[in-house]
Amino acid sequence: MEKVKFLGIIFHRKLSFFPHLCYLKNKCAKALNLLRVIARTSYADQQTVLHLYRSLIRSKLDYGCVVYGAARDSYLQMLDLIQNHALQLCLGDFHTSPSSSLSVLANETPLYVRRKKLFIQYSLKLSSCLQNPSYSTVFNSKFKVSFERKPYQIPPLGVRIESDLRAVGFLRRNVSKCSIPATPPWVFKQPHIDYSIHQSFKDNTSPEIYTNKFFEFCHHYKDFSRLYTDGSKMGNQVAAVVVYRSTTKTLRLPNTASIFSAELYTILLALPVIEPIPWGHSGPLCHALSLSSLSSLLSMSWTSMRRRRATVPLATPGEWA
Repeated sequence: MEKVKFLGIIFHRKLSFFPHLCYLKNKCAKALNLLRVIARTSYADQQTVLHLYRSLIRSKLDYGCVVYGAARDSYLQMLDLIQNHALQLCLGDFHTSPSSSLSVLANETPLYVRRKKLFIQYSLKLSSCLQNPSYSTVFNSKFKVSFERKPYQIPPLGVRIESDLRAVGFLRRNVSKCSIPATPPWVFKQPHIDYSIHQSFKDNTSPEIYTNKFFEFCHHYKDFSRLYTDGSKMGNQVAAVVVYRSTTKTLRLPNTASIFSAELYTILLALPVIEPIPWGHSGPLCHALSLSSLSSLLSMSWTSMRRRRATVPLATPGEWA
């Protein structure tokens, strides 16, 4: 068998990926015809056509590029023609317009740059999953010396991405390892989050009002044991802290960690603190300062939300992973 299709990618016997690139080119040609028709209409503006390009064509080019990106540059250049033709239709430029100018006007990176970005994102995500079979092939490549002696052969992803990861300052020791829980996630009880305090904006609300609301909230949950969590970042220093009665637990995070990661880690840091608490009809109450981290626990979109005050009653041990 010369070639086989698996998960939408055509694998050749020699792993040249040329058949898949030809298949991808023909598949995008149909979307180009649709783009050509819409671009000639009077009601389609430039941004609308560009949005269609990103949805119908660029998404197809992105899918599986971590795999077929090992093809030769001469084979991958046929995909550049697709992007150039699509940007010409979106911008209404001439066929003789240089590709670099089209990329700048459309705010689109060249495909080889975008593939490199997707390679880095995949490698960074993979670095936290030690159980993934691809981890050892990417980060513990055994054939680096062999490919250095044969520069005309295309090295695997682990060898090709090593210099790019070094350029962005990636260190594996700074990556938190991801572990798969033994309990299925669909049996977990969803945490209850009370957003009553964050209904007012901090910019036009006096601290006295927040203090009164906080006391009212504490009175409403007076049977709960209260914890306080916070994550902070000053310059390159990132830390997480949990306070429960006379117990204070702090943790220094890597300098590259974001404030969002610090806020999430404070909730993870609070779980071992609440395990020894005796359980009755009520559980612990965690006061968190980051609305984005609390919203992410409920799988909500947090990028457009402001950082406001909120509180969350934590679930009992065994209900969370």
